[in-house]
Amino acid sequence: MNICIFEDFFISCLAPLNHLRHTSKLICGVLTLQEKILNYIPDKVNLTIHSRKYIADHCREKFPKAEINNLKDGEYIYLNSRVLLNEADLKEILRIFKKEKNSALIQGKAVVAFHTVIDKTSQFREIINSEADNLISYADIEWLGLNKIEVTDYRLINYPSDLISNLEEEIKYDLKKLHKGKLHVSKKAKVSKNVVFDTSYGSIFIDKNTEIEPFTYIKGPVYIGENCLIRSGTKLYGPVRIGSWCKVSGEITHSILHWYVNKQHLGFLGHSYLTEWINLGAGTTTSNLKNNYTPIILNINNEKIDTESIFLGSIIGDHTKTGIQTMLNSGSLIGVSSNLFGAGYHQKNIKSFSWADASTGKNIIYDVHKAIKIAKTSMKRRNIEMTKSYKDMLVYLFSKKDEIAV
Repeated sequence: MNICIFEDFFISCLAPLNHLRHTSKLICGVLTLQEKILNYIPDKVNLTIHSRKYIADHCREKFPKAEINNLKDGEYIYLNSRVLLNEADLKEILRIFKKEKNSALIQGKAVVAFHTVIDKTSQFREIINSEADNLISYADIEWLGLNKIEVTDYRLINYPSDLISNLEEEIKYDLKKLHKGKLHVSKKAKVSKNVVFDTSYGSIFIDKNTEIEPFTYIKGPVYIGENCLIRSGTKLYGPVRIGSWCKVSGEITHSILHWYVNKQHLGFLGHSYLTEWINLGAGTTTSNLKNNYTPIILNINNEKIDTESIFLGSIIGDHTKTGIQTMLNSGSLIGVSSNLFGAGYHQKNIKSFSWADASTGKNIIYDVHKAIKIAKTSMKRRNIEMTKSYKDMLVYLFSKKDEIAV
C-alpha cells in the first residue's frame, strides 16, 4: 500500500507548533497525528511525506524509510496531516477508496483524503516532486479532475486550540490501546512512597526509566513517557500528556508537552501546548480562563479566531524560555526561540526570536546566531547534537520572522 501524508494550504494557522516539524508530528492524546495513521493502517506501507521545502531535509532525517516530496509510480492514498484520524476513520477511508478510485473526500474547502491510480499519480507527481512548497489545496483536486465526495464528520485540526479541545477524548482512546487496565507503571520506573494515582476519571500510564518523587498526585487520564522526572509535590490533573525526557513540577492540567520540556518549578500550566526544548522559569503561570468567562479569542494571521471555549492557556514554540514569575495571558501564542521576562502580563502574541519584556512591553529581536548557540547548548545537555538541517530551519524562520505572525 502506498500512503502519502501531505501538508495542505491551511497549515500556517497551526504556527508556531509546526515551525520546526512536519504537521503530522503534532500531538493530540498520547500519539502524534502520524502515529495515529500508521498504527492502524493494515498491511505494509510505503510511506511518502509531502512537506514544506524548508523542512524537507529535516524530514529526511526524521523519516529515513520514507520518500520525501517524491512520488513513485503506483496507486496512492493521500491523507491530510492535520486531520485527527482514528482506526474507524481509516477503515472507512480505505473502504471508500476501494470502490471509488480517483476520488477525494472534501469537507468544506478542506481536502481530508484522496486517491489516485497510476495515470492520475503521474499527473500529481508534477506537484509533489516540485521544488516549490506547493501545499495541497482544493484547486489541486479540481485540476486533477478527481471525483469529489462531500463529507462532514472528520475532525480537522484548524488551529492549535483544536489539539487542546480534543485532548481528553484522544488520550483516553490512546491509553486504551496502550494498556487494558486502569494503571500501568513500568517495572523500570521508580515511584517513591506517598505518590497517589487517582484513576477514578481515567487511566494512568507511566513509561520506563521515569522517576516520580514523593507527595505527587496524579489524576488520570495521564500519560508520562520515558526518562521523565516528576518532582516532589507535583499535581497532575488529567488529561495531561508528558513526552519523554521531560522534567516537571507544580500544577498541570489539560496540557500537552512534547519531548524535552523543562517545567521544574512551581507554577500553574493549564490548557496549554508546549513543544520541544522549552524551559519555564520558577513561578511561570498561565492564565487559562478569563474573569468574564467569555470564549477565548486567538489572533492568528491577523484574524480573530473564536475558539468557542472558555478554557485555553498558552501555545509555545520550540526553544522558548521564560524568566521567573512570568505571567502569560489566556490564549497566548508565542513563537520559537524567544525569551520572556519582566513584571506583569506579556502580550498575547509574541513573534519568534523575541526578547520580550513585560515591564515595558518592548520586544527586541534575538540575534539568530546567539539563539542557535543557546539551542545547541540546551540540546547537548541531553546528548542531542543539532544537525545542519535543524540549524537551517532556524535560520530560515529568522529570515521570515517579519512575514509570519508568531
